[in-house]
Amino acid sequence: MRKFYQTVTSLGYVQAAPLPSVEELEQHYSNKYYQLPSGSYSKTYTEEEIRYFFNIAKVAIRTVERFNSGNMSLLDLGCGEGFFSSAFLKVNWNVLCCDFSKFGVSEHNPELLPFFQEGNLLQTVASLTAQRKHFGLINLQNVLEHVLSPEDLLISLHGLMNDDSILRIRVPNDFSDFQTELLNKGLSENTWFSPPEHLSYFNRDNLINTLNACDYSLISLQIDFPIELYLTNPHSNYWKDRSLGKAAHLSRIFCENFLINKNIDHYIDYSEAAGKLGFGREIIAYAKKKK
Repeated sequence: MRKFYQTVTSLGYVQAAPLPSVEELEQHYSNKYYQLPSGSYSKTYTEEEIRYFFNIAKVAIRTVERFNSGNMSLLDLGCGEGFFSSAFLKVNWNVLCCDFSKFGVSEHNPELLPFFQEGNLLQTVASLTAQRKHFGLINLQNVLEHVLSPEDLLISLHGLMNDDSILRIRVPNDFSDFQTELLNKGLSENTWFSPPEHLSYFNRDNLINTLNACDYSLISLQIDFPIELYLTNPHSNYWKDRSLGKAAHLSRIFCENFLINKNIDHYIDYSEAAGKLGFGREIIAYAKKKK
């Protein structure tokens, strides 16, 4: 197996080296990623997990509404199993979703297949740009950490955006200040460095740097439930006892669903406050192209 090491880019985010080739990466995702139930995507989900997937999309819809984008068209790049796109389709958005493989969509949201394009994401973006397509919302949910060049992908999206378009990015909050504190206290190891699954690693500060360098203006930065809190308690530390991981995950799902359903606007405010602290497991950034 290839040995990877950590490097830090000029924008401050950590990146794995040496990077795999384009061919290796395409083979990894198109032939493996959605085919194995032991990977990042499951064959089945609980009702609470499915509710969570749709709640994530509801928060995105509500956030976009705050910024008065009237273009109800979604480009979902790296759509995975399609829960995000499905939620937008249900509220009458025009949807185009894309990924290396249609396996996840076919299994979980087959109603999206008429709106699905299979293939390399950069090639898809180039094709849509040549067609002069524009979208109200472009979604990169758990995509940026996987691509060979995050900056190239972000810059390539300019051609699909107008002044009202919004870019949504969701990435793990890795090499964060809280993770550093966990390491200093011996409460975890650096388990988040996991190439070739993740090639680039973002936290609050370097994601903002990256967006700015790629000519985007941040309009909202949110961070979700801080599941790593469980690592501070010896009875729930899922790094020391891996059997506790599923329970921690389900607690996260339960809490997120409760808060979103209680008041979605207050939840967004709460998530933006967490964003200012850089505290939580995943970062959700909304940005517009600089004028």
